[in-house]
Amino acid sequence: MSSLRARQKEDRRNRIVSSAKTLFKKKGYEKTTIENIAMAAEVSGVTVHNYYGTKAGILLSLVIESDKQLIQQLDETLPREESDIITLVIAFAHQIMDHAIATLEKDIWRQVIAAVTTEAGTQINKAYAKLDEQLSFVLVRRFEAMQAAGTLTGTVNPLHLGRALFQLQNARFIEFISSDETTQDEIETRLRNDLVALFSVCVDQARPA
Repeated sequence: MSSLRARQKEDRRNRIVSSAKTLFKKKGYEKTTIENIAMAAEVSGVTVHNYYGTKAGILLSLVIESDKQLIQQLDETLPREESDIITLVIAFAHQIMDHAIATLEKDIWRQVIAAVTTEAGTQINKAYAKLDEQLSFVLVRRFEAMQAAGTLTGTVNPLHLGRALFQLQNARFIEFISSDETTQDEIETRLRNDLVALFSVCVDQARPA
């Protein structure tokens, strides 16, 4: 019986998130209400509130489910250890932007960034932060593989490098979704310039005086 209740609960959650995604795309985030989502999912507004708390909570949950798919996709398709760091990070950023735009419009992604702040401290926000950490570990694992293959110096900490470069591409991702006019190509060019500049400084400082 408990297993049946768990399946029913999971089914309701899936219907709520799926309905919210459809409505967000059709009506926009601001014009979509909890009541709209509840009606489309064939549950009560109280049920939606009990599961997710707020509309922002539903939005973050939608992104969390999307990110789970993205992590698997990145693990399977990113260049392997023979790739150089810049090529790897650009490919990583490219797939993230592709996946993001296939999932939600830019204006809704702006609401996602706002929701990260408004839902601070909630369980949903913590789950979102955990998925973000797992995304960064896609890069960390690639750098560990490069180090094992001898294509990345042993003095580099793959954990610190992966997290740092994830945050750099994340900043460029926010820039990407902040403007409807900014293109993916522009962001990838800016990110490449960032990486070239950073690694040029590292090389220069490593040279003997």
